[in-house]
Amino acid sequence: MSLGWDITAALPGLQVEAESMMVDTVRVRRRSGNPIPDPATGELVYTFTTIYEGKCRLVMRAARARDVDSQSQLLAVQSPELHMPASVTGVLPDDVFELLSGDLVSGRIAGVHVATFKTARRFPVEIAS
Repeated sequence: MSLGWDITAALPGLQVEAESMMVDTVRVRRRSGNPIPDPATGELVYTFTTIYEGKCRLVMRAARARDVDSQSQLLAVQSPELHMPASVTGVLPDDVFELLSGDLVSGRIAGVHVATFKTARRFPVEIAS
């Protein structure tokens, strides 16, 4: 069944449209190597490699009430997503991110995004509190 249009031909324009909503900037980094002692404090610190720095959009999906503990309490649970351009590669679960503009949020990438005909990379994330 034909939809009357070619998704492959339309995809570049759809990606441009998705990126037009990415008004924040993010830095995604990955811990690299073994920790080294900080000369001033002696505390072990990790070094990081930047995987991606550029435009993004953080989306906080609507909260859904669900039973999440043994006390049968209903709690609001959100599923935040970090959207980056479809061309972004190399981002993996457990990479850390920080928004450099907007709400200055940080956290970690919690999963992968794989899709055919994607207009953006949409990663599930956990927000640091």
